[in-house]
Amino acid sequence: MGRDKALVRIGGRTLVKCAYDVARKVFKRIIVVSSLHEAMDGVDAPIVEDVLPIPGSLTGIASALMHAETPYVFVLGSDMPFVTPEAMAYVVDAWRGEDIVIPRTDAGLEPMHSLYGRSCISPILSAIERRNMKVIDLLSLVPVKVLPPGPIFMNRGVSVFTNINTEEDLRIARRLLP
Repeated sequence: MGRDKALVRIGGRTLVKCAYDVARKVFKRIIVVSSLHEAMDGVDAPIVEDVLPIPGSLTGIASALMHAETPYVFVLGSDMPFVTPEAMAYVVDAWRGEDIVIPRTDAGLEPMHSLYGRSCISPILSAIERRNMKVIDLLSLVPVKVLPPGPIFMNRGVSVFTNINTEEDLRIARRLLP
């Protein structure tokens, strides 16, 4: 989009505030990974920087895992305005000891709405060192549970995994969300 998506506004709130408000309904502890911000309006959670100066989702996931006080973290992209607490809780409740619990849609896997265990740190750092920045490639290295598509992953007729990548995505989200 050519700008910081976390601060894009929908319904009077930034995208990161929307994600934070939903996550608060499911989790007691929340951290935000951002190398761009020291604070965010309305977000009462620690903001931590990426642990490495290498941009990418894998770096953000590793950073969340390394800063977390829990053995697992739920990773949520800040640009997903249709996310619901029910969908997040469904992923968490599906965990039975796997290192990753990840939903699948007809379009593919959803790594930015998934549960990751601290046991993923070493494989993630190894992948980053090799400059293999695809989260999907991590799945062959650790035990994974893939969740099938289902109605739990819909909100207002839109997938909870829908993210804002273009101005048109933003227009659609603003029209559908209060």
